[in-house]
Amino acid sequence: MQIIKIALVIVSLSIFSAGAITLDSGKAIQQCLTLPAYGDEKNQTQCKEDLKNKSEKSLQETITKIKTRINNDYDTPYHLNDPEGSEIKDLFWERFNKSQQLWIASRNEFCAASALLVGEWAASQDDLQTQCIINQNTNREQLLKATYIK
Repeated sequence: MQIIKIALVIVSLSIFSAGAITLDSGKAIQQCLTLPAYGDEKNQTQCKEDLKNKSEKSLQETITKIKTRINNDYDTPYHLNDPEGSEIKDLFWERFNKSQQLWIASRNEFCAASALLVGEWAASQDDLQTQCIINQNTNREQLLKATYIK
């Protein structure tokens, strides 16, 4: 009888852990969680918002560096037999800006979906979403640097 109880406990634990998805609570916002939740002094919400803004600013600075490089290096018409035609850099930025807008929408939906996995009642849902956005911004910045800034 004792062996059956132990076996049932092990099976039930393995079932719960088999489908579990690990969520990244992240390292970036951990420092914020040590601050007071509310108050006039710097609090958790302000800290997390500052970190998110910092990651978005860093990503935007990388895009600005890329823009400078592309604008300095690409000025010939897209079609060489049409000297008055659209320039490569202009077409690139038109498509890049569209892709960036789509990426931001995708990032936001992806992070919102990931945060839902803990349940709508979980207090950590907003933290997970914020950390996800920070992580996605960092990953996007690394990709852009590897692709356009060598």
